[in-house]
Amino acid sequence: MDRFSQISVRTNRYSVPVRLIGRTVRAMLHASELVVYDGQQEVVRHERLIAKGQARLDLDHYLEALVRKPGAFPGATALEQARSAGKFTLVHDAWWEAAKAAHGERDGTRALI
Repeated sequence: MDRFSQISVRTNRYSVPVRLIGRTVRAMLHASELVVYDGQQEVVRHERLIAKGQARLDLDHYLEALVRKPGAFPGATALEQARSAGKFTLVHDAWWEAAKAAHGERDGTRALI
């Protein structure tokens, strides 16, 4: 796993929780999904990417790091993918805006995370 909390499988990249950076994980690639294990414990399931050179990033995998660096949150690729997948909705955005208005940019973003 690399320093960006991602593993490479064939020609694609998949996120894993940041707590696993530096650890060796095992990936099982199936027809429609990828399952990642830390030892015997399953840590994540991703829908398998078919096209080459793509990345599947789960925003939840990065929250632990983003709370320490909230300035990276607005431009995070994982946030963009979460929005595209409908997992980060207009409700989340409204709450985030309210939190920033109440606490400032950094602390409001931390409150969201």
